[in-house]
Amino acid sequence: MTETFSNNLINNTIYHLLNFEKYGSFQAAAREAAINNNFQMVLLTEDFNPVFTVETRHKTTVEEAVRRGIQGGVGSGPLKMINVEGVLTYWGPVMINGTKYFLLLVDNEDSYSKEEIMRLAEIIELAMGMWKYSPVRDITAEFLKALRRGNRSLAYTLKEEGGYDKDEIVAVFAVGGLEKEAAFKAVSQYEVDTGLRVLKIAEGNEVYGVVLAPPKNTSHTQIIRCVFCEMLEAAGAEEVFYINGTDSIESATDAYQMINEAWPFMQYIFPHKKSFTKFELALAGNCINISLKGGVIKKYYMDLLTPFRKAGDNKGRQLLDTLETFVLDAGMKTSVTAKLMSLHANTIQYRLKKIRDILGIDITEATVIPGLIVALALERIEKIVKAL
Repeated sequence: MTETFSNNLINNTIYHLLNFEKYGSFQAAAREAAINNNFQMVLLTEDFNPVFTVETRHKTTVEEAVRRGIQGGVGSGPLKMINVEGVLTYWGPVMINGTKYFLLLVDNEDSYSKEEIMRLAEIIELAMGMWKYSPVRDITAEFLKALRRGNRSLAYTLKEEGGYDKDEIVAVFAVGGLEKEAAFKAVSQYEVDTGLRVLKIAEGNEVYGVVLAPPKNTSHTQIIRCVFCEMLEAAGAEEVFYINGTDSIESATDAYQMINEAWPFMQYIFPHKKSFTKFELALAGNCINISLKGGVIKKYYMDLLTPFRKAGDNKGRQLLDTLETFVLDAGMKTSVTAKLMSLHANTIQYRLKKIRDILGIDITEATVIPGLIVALALERIEKIVKAL
């Protein structure tokens, strides 16, 4: 019985997929094959963005299936079976015109064996080649690239074309130093935990994208950011940029411009941090501009630290390092500063007293901190510039 059914599946699929006289395209042939054989198929890019979908039943969404597929590790290896809310899905890589895609097949009635689905996948891939089928462009990827590059007019067009115009962009993000598979898994889990939708793309050694939410749910702020950053850090990311509070294409492109300009300097200014908000990025961007322009403004800030240069090379450098760590890295907490510098808390307290004596001010005063933060960040940037 199984062999007969298998032959019927294969023969019927071949009949439709390779019927060049009856159908005008691979897409039309694939739809008929799926309808007649009670299966579904989705073709996805390497970033798991659907570029061709044939749905013949709606027990779950493509988005949910993709989340489960990513979490199940379908990014590597041969055909893999994953149960999505009682629906059996099969995932496997296919090559089209030298480009890797993923083929998702759904067995609507749990009627076929894994071997039959593997054979079905082979036939579909073969038919794509015979039809000389080329997938349509990846609108999601193009939309995100347009945002990242600041092409607002194109981003508006693609947002509507991709069907994202009903949602608000509540945040943009970029992640560095993390393998694509691990990053995608963490982002997918974030979607599950928050109920938000994330568009993402891997480009070079970065993963970046946007977080979407219906207009009524755009109030997600600090806690959502913390969850996102914690998940990516736990997955092993070296740098995570997450800017929330965006509400338009303009603010999203501005956020990416901020990330693009400040990224190379962030680990130098904040060597003990991995996650960065718009506040750290704004500080970095301001300091970079001051450093590049030079002039009297730069001198004003650099002169704030002159007393340390007069205190003697070793002693002054030691105190300045302590002040940098205390202000920029430790949130002005003595215990955290001691931990970061591998020193006893009493040593840090002694040094902070010496710093107050040298500067002649209370370094924790609200009117002192803003200027001190900029001066210390500039000091770290200047060390980078001198080392180049």
